[in-house]
Amino acid sequence: MKTEQAVSYVAIAVIAVSLFFIGAELTGFATYNDTAEVNVTIDASAGISFSTAILDFGSGAVTPGHSAVLDSNAGTGTYWSGSNTSSQLVLENIGNVNLTLQLKTNNTATQFIGGTNPLVQAKVTNKSEEPGACTGTNAFDDYAEINTTLQTACGGAFAYETAYDQIDINFKLTIPSNALGTRTTLITAVGTDA
Repeated sequence: MKTEQAVSYVAIAVIAVSLFFIGAELTGFATYNDTAEVNVTIDASAGISFSTAILDFGSGAVTPGHSAVLDSNAGTGTYWSGSNTSSQLVLENIGNVNLTLQLKTNNTATQFIGGTNPLVQAKVTNKSEEPGACTGTNAFDDYAEINTTLQTACGGAFAYETAYDQIDINFKLTIPSNALGTRTTLITAVGTDA
């Protein structure tokens, strides 16, 4: 019986070793590769905002028989009894694309100021600390009449980069002595995805 037992033990050992190698071959040496993707779509976002939205020239009187010139950039000329302003509207490109910019008012100079031969002019400049915000030639490189018709304000593009995305909009008003009352006009800025 010892020989039969020894043969049985050897047979069991052979089966166990065979199963071990079969299992190791099925699980231990297998490799699998696969790939995946990560996608994102970033949309264009066009937007503008007046960070300074009020320009108040204050109150004053015009010397009779003359016209006073109020300039938000250079100050007030002669024939005006009111105070001086040195502020301007500030417009910012808050989107992530360059824009073509246009400006207009909601009424004519006569509707806004009144009197004989009034004039409303605007000038667009880059903020001194943000050169390059407005590129190319535009209708308002220097003071030019602004009215109810959209006019180009940044010829090439109104940039969106944070380092240069703001412009100043100054105004010059010519007020005749026969104009009276509190006057307000609205400025509309239209930015179009370039």
